[in-house]
This record gives sequence, C-alpha cells and structure tokens, in this order.
Amino acid sequence: MTIYADILVLINTYVNYFVLLATCTFLRTPRRFLRLFLGAAVGGVCSLVILLPQKNELISMLCQLSIAVLIIFITFGFDYLHIFLKRLASFFLVSFLFSGSVYFIYQIFKPNRLIINNSVIYFDISTIELILGSAAIYAVIIVVRTLNGGFAKNDRKKVKMTIEHNGKRVEFSCLIDTGNMLRDAFTDMPVAVVDSSVSRCLMIDLNNLSEDTIKQNKLRYIPYNTVGNEGLMPVFKPDCVLLDGRRVDNLLIGVSSHKFESEYKAVANYDIL
Repeated sequence: MTIYADILVLINTYVNYFVLLATCTFLRTPRRFLRLFLGAAVGGVCSLVILLPQKNELISMLCQLSIAVLIIFITFGFDYLHIFLKRLASFFLVSFLFSGSVYFIYQIFKPNRLIINNSVIYFDISTIELILGSAAIYAVIIVVRTLNGGFAKNDRKKVKMTIEHNGKRVEFSCLIDTGNMLRDAFTDMPVAVVDSSVSRCLMIDLNNLSEDTIKQNKLRYIPYNTVGNEGLMPVFKPDCVLLDGRRVDNLLIGVSSHKFESEYKAVANYDIL
C-alpha cells in the first residue's frame, strides 16, 4: 500500500490533538488551543518515522518516548519535574488506550487500508472520508459538551468545612465546584479558597498582614487567574481540615481578600473528595 506523507501527517496530527484534549480532560488542565494544535502538529510531523526502515523494539520505544516528551513540553511547558512526569504519564495512558484499540482491530480484522510501523499508525483514507469523519467527531464533541453543560449543576455540591489552625477553629459552608481548578505548582495540591470573613476568624487579615502573621501561618504566595483577573494569592497548610466530619490532608487553603456574597464561604474542587 502506498503511504502519502500529507495524509500521514494530517491523520496523526488529528489523532494527537484529540489524545492531548483527552489528556487535558483527564488532568483537569485548562486547554490552550494554540499549544494543543502545535503539540499535535509536531506529533504529526514526527509520524514520518513510519517511512524509515523497521527498527528494533528498544530503538522504537526510545524514539516514541523522545517524541512524547517533545509533545508534552510544547503543549504544557515545564513547571516542575514531577508535574511534567505526571502529564507525560497521562499522555501515555491515553495514547496506549487508543493504540491498543486500533491494534486490537488490526489483529482481528487485518484491514488492508491500515499500516503499523515503528509504532506509528497510517490510515489510507480519501479526502471525503476524512471530512465525513471530522464532521462525525465534531458532532460527538458537540453532543458531549451539551450533555456536560446540562449536567453541570450536578457537579456542584455543598459540604460543611471545618478548619483547625493555630488553636483556632471555624466551621462554614463550602461549595465543591469543578470550576475551581487552582493547584499549587510545587506540591500539586488542590487549593480551597476561603473568603475574608473565614480568614479573619483564623487571625489572618490580608488588610493588616504582619511579618509575624506570615511566619506563624507559614503563608506563601501562588499565582492564580480568573476571568479578567490574575495575581498572587496567599496560601497555607492548616493543621486540620474536615469535610462533613471526614479529615482531608492533601489540601491547601487560599485566602481571598473579598467576602463572598453567598451562603458558602469557600470554593473547592472535587479533587479534594
């Protein structure tokens, strides 16, 4: 079967884009279209290794590892080594699921329009088939996004949060919401953001923050961004956090300078559950 380089690059860019998109969903990482596209495009160009002579398994594995590292670096950048490795592992997990499915079909049906060489997959399809396939995938994405939007309200849950810190104890209502994706880049811990009334109960007042308060609470700052706003937020590790009476250890508390005008006094992500 003849392999066309343009179809090869296009198909693998296409597949890589959706693998990276699935990786972002798995990691609950914000999606940046340009970086996703660039990472997928680099993966598509690197798929030209299928045209090289068949390599042994070790060389093929090292080649694929190098390509994956490059793709993840372009798509997500590099913050800390453990976070980078987590992203790389997630990318491999999603890739293995896809490749395993294709290889299963290849072994069962032996399609004469599919080639696997040097761990790269090539589909011999026409332009019309590619357009129809794209339209079908796009339709599936629209349906999934619509359903996800319809179920979004079910992704919000209110719990009772209790914070014990430096001999102080405060209880309040916390909203568990997938919209809060704030994490500490160093420890990768999720951050629950409390309003100013809660922080003052813990003797942490951002309007009157002294050096003693910073040292006593081991406050440090992490970057955050919201719609139309970004900056640095002070966070600390409390002595104890309870959610509906259940202890949660891997959680940081972010201190907001504002008072939430609602019944809940904190916002956290589902990851803390």
